[in-house]
Amino acid sequence: MFDIAKLQVLVVDDLKTVRDITRALLLDHGIGRVETAEDGAPALAFLDRLAAARENGAEDAACDLILLDLNMPGMDGIEVLRHLADRRFAGHVALFSAESARVLRTAEALARAHSLNLLGILPKPLTRDAVQALLARLRDGRAPQAQPALAPPDEMELLDGIRRGQIEIMVQPKVFMRSGRPMGAEALARWRHPERGLLGAGQFVPLAENGAAAEPLFDATLGQALRVAASWREAGLELQMAVNLSTANLSRLDLPQRITAATAEAGLAPGAILLEVTESRLIHDVAAALEVLTRLRLKGFQLAIDDFGTGYSSLEQLQRIPFEEMKIDRQFTGHAAHDPAARAIVSSSIGLARKLGMVTVAEGIETRADWDCAAGLGCDIAQGFFIAPPLSPAALPGWLAGWQGPPAA
Repeated sequence: MFDIAKLQVLVVDDLKTVRDITRALLLDHGIGRVETAEDGAPALAFLDRLAAARENGAEDAACDLILLDLNMPGMDGIEVLRHLADRRFAGHVALFSAESARVLRTAEALARAHSLNLLGILPKPLTRDAVQALLARLRDGRAPQAQPALAPPDEMELLDGIRRGQIEIMVQPKVFMRSGRPMGAEALARWRHPERGLLGAGQFVPLAENGAAAEPLFDATLGQALRVAASWREAGLELQMAVNLSTANLSRLDLPQRITAATAEAGLAPGAILLEVTESRLIHDVAAALEVLTRLRLKGFQLAIDDFGTGYSSLEQLQRIPFEEMKIDRQFTGHAAHDPAARAIVSSSIGLARKLGMVTVAEGIETRADWDCAAGLGCDIAQGFFIAPPLSPAALPGWLAGWQGPPAA
């Protein structure tokens, strides 16, 4: 269970004033323990002391989150990222810097290349809204710290988990930006591991790409998504369910028949299901992907190109595949409010989609500024923590009852 009072946060910044203000703000939000360090060297020393304490049996000796400045006169934040990767740091990292947007995006890409659990970028000075958004992200994706010695799961362990029914879904709502009306939700796979706790998709879905677990994982996710969507219909909720397709799925020439049969068995029409494809995955086995996606569209399923702008052949995919929805990646929508380059990319993507007759979705809407920027640029649909974090399917009706549109600015 997520307990803010039990969190331990480390603030790394060379300015004492910034450290003190940030510490006070975090404590004011109920975080139990907040430590500070003036640069990377004492920060790493603190983490090493925690590791030694864990080896001696101290179960709560773990750092859940590091707020990391980049430009420090001692060991800078970029070097710290490498050392965190070397230590296989299991907590989360948020970059905390006043550097330019381009530098921050590069640092963000570096953290992800190091396979660190990056929660995003925080403004300087830190605001209450930014802390609340950060805690919401942490609440959904917090990695368990109780068993740091466990090795990462492998494909065989995932296959066993699928067979044992450990895969479940959460749903994240999508709303129309103009009216605020909910229009659907995306099914997000989770692995309820008996020892590791609840694992997010990033911790196990890559294990299944193009491997033996790919098909059973998709089948398990789709089956649950269809059952949830059917229960929505029975309750009178006209919501569209989005499900992700993987690389391996796109090479299954029988996939259109299988999805059609499963959808009909659930009592749903194909139009109730939207299938999302990450554009970078389409470069593998192009002929099979084109056949599968076109046949799915002919059968009435809607298609979305996910993470638009992050692949190498975006425009080519739009030309040859009958997508109806464009999901603009969070690395652009999450920076557009403050970064002219990101805003230009979002604006041009929306304009392109409109000319192609496509609906646009802004992913990663986490603050009021993100919402206002995307709405001002003409985006159709929003998804992100500003609207709602991923929810259990059972919690969605309660969220719907309480949703009254975005808070007033």
